[in-house]
Amino acid sequence: MIIALTAEETIQAEESIIHTLFENGLDMLHVRKYHFTDLQMSKYVASIDATYHHKLVMHSHPLLSLELGINRIHLSESNRKDGYQQGRARGSIYSTSVHHIDQFNNLDNRWDYAFLSPLFASISKPGYGVNNALLDQLQLRSNFDVRLIGLGGINAANCQLPLQYGADGIALFGALWRYPETIQNFISCKKSYGKTPIYLPRTNNNTTKE
Repeated sequence: MIIALTAEETIQAEESIIHTLFENGLDMLHVRKYHFTDLQMSKYVASIDATYHHKLVMHSHPLLSLELGINRIHLSESNRKDGYQQGRARGSIYSTSVHHIDQFNNLDNRWDYAFLSPLFASISKPGYGVNNALLDQLQLRSNFDVRLIGLGGINAANCQLPLQYGADGIALFGALWRYPETIQNFISCKKSYGKTPIYLPRTNNNTTKE
């Protein structure tokens, strides 16, 4: 699975870029436009072909998501701790974010997947992840009820590593929006990602990936 996160700011030709990403095999798009009004968010979602609406994940405007027919909602760590997913609407699919493998291992199967970050030094936040990259923690994974998606500093040069360490997918942000040639960068990641990974041995033999 390859997921993209939108930039919070508006990107030139963003609508066209998003459609091209989907056409080239993007699995899911996380919409991160926290500053949008309800009207702006409605227009943004409407600008994306309805064919792809089931692949959109809302990071904000949860009540509006029901009106727009978007059933995927992403909750932050603080939202999760506040129990926002309790009493969720029927049919809603939730994802979340964690910043340590222990947090991931404690998630239950109410969550479809969770981002674990930062796996590498961040592209979009200089200095973040330089001294606290979490790639090696993937080998300590014991939870296989929730899909684990690697996030943070991922690009075409390293996107195979999360899979080799046992992640179920990757999420792209800086590699798309902080470099020129967004589409080509995605295609390069997709090609690298599509190569069959060689799984590295884990520290716990009971957690071998099937």
